[in-house]
Amino acid sequence: MRIFRILTVLILLVYAPFISAQTKTTTINATSQKISIKDGKEGKTRYWNHLVQSNKSIVLHLAKNQPERLVTFYTDIDSISFTAQPEKDHPINAVFQSDTFTLILTTKTREVTTAKESKTVTDTIPFRLNNKQQIIIKGSVNNSPPIDFSLDLGARMTYLIGKSFDKSNKLSIDGLMEDESVTGLATEKTSSNNSLKIGNQSMSNLAVCFIDEPGFLGDGGGLIGFNVFQDKIIEIDFDNQLLLIHKRLPEKSYTYHQLEMMQTTGGLYLPISISTGTDKSSGWYFFDTGADNALTVDTKSENIQTLKTGVKKIGDASIGSTEKGSIKANILELPVLTIANYNIENVPVIVPEESNTESAFEDGVIGILIQKRFNWIIDFPNNKMYLQKSKYFEDSFKKKGNNVFPNWFVPGFLALLLTVTLSILFTRIKKK
Repeated sequence: MRIFRILTVLILLVYAPFISAQTKTTTINATSQKISIKDGKEGKTRYWNHLVQSNKSIVLHLAKNQPERLVTFYTDIDSISFTAQPEKDHPINAVFQSDTFTLILTTKTREVTTAKESKTVTDTIPFRLNNKQQIIIKGSVNNSPPIDFSLDLGARMTYLIGKSFDKSNKLSIDGLMEDESVTGLATEKTSSNNSLKIGNQSMSNLAVCFIDEPGFLGDGGGLIGFNVFQDKIIEIDFDNQLLLIHKRLPEKSYTYHQLEMMQTTGGLYLPISISTGTDKSSGWYFFDTGADNALTVDTKSENIQTLKTGVKKIGDASIGSTEKGSIKANILELPVLTIANYNIENVPVIVPEESNTESAFEDGVIGILIQKRFNWIIDFPNNKMYLQKSKYFEDSFKKKGNNVFPNWFVPGFLALLLTVTLSILFTRIKKK
């Protein structure tokens, strides 16, 4: 969810000490409440949490479904590393001034229960694509009245965005974190222990970030990030506009093409190849259902060399940046993009003039205009994706609503056409 829209990608992680995969608690010092993390192959995060005193341990989530790897936590004055193991809790104490903060860094998947007994192995939840190409489903936080949520697999956590949504959704605010948007880092409120209900799925002990401003979904709404599904197999069926949550891998997956994927604290990555006909390269691209474009190739990626010959420019754009507010970008027309064995032609690609990636291995972002050309099965526990053509596969990128042109382009053009037509008509009337 990092292209052409407010970037609300955050991290719910905090710092830690040397713990060699044991239950021993270690203490580390800080002179600032802000802390950050480097988890495995990811770069040091730009998204900060705050040390906030609590009467119970604060649970902070590391990447799930990953093997052992080195994790480093940072304060303003110190850093410390430990080996994170799958399905383990790693406790630490952080001392800020005279206060001690008890933290549990966990790789355990979150607790998910079923709201009611069902004889089926699949929970089916309808969705709709709105005019911004967002996947909209209904959900409820803390048994409050249902509201609209955008299924945003580029978001790290659940968000509620709307005036006084903390009260109407029964949030108990007990923390702070930095939220990245196109205007930079802003300190937002968090609530650490909530329930979320979608379909028959009820997620407990869920952290929520609350942003007290007019909602991006009409009078308010939310974002559901990838983290609530990390012990699940989900299916995004664009043909029938259904989100399906499976207890086991559906049989039809054997008729789909299979891809290995990577999971980080930031989200999901899948392998993609780009080609100009003469040059070809491959890389790992961030899978972001909240990005309303087709593809972004980051300027630091080695894939950028492929785009330097035989690719024509078709427009200009700007994308959000924490440091500078926005970064200028070119829109190029890529001859061929390949996912699994599928080739997609004449793809509009955004190429920023400066790097805007998070992970060291990230080559770019794949957005909804590519994603909806397929039906997807995402097996979080086993790090696999399955895909098959959807009814949108042959759609042109130049159709209305695809964001190749700015949102104002079509209405602006029509207004100009109307003005010219009226001018000609009045001229003829005057002559008569």
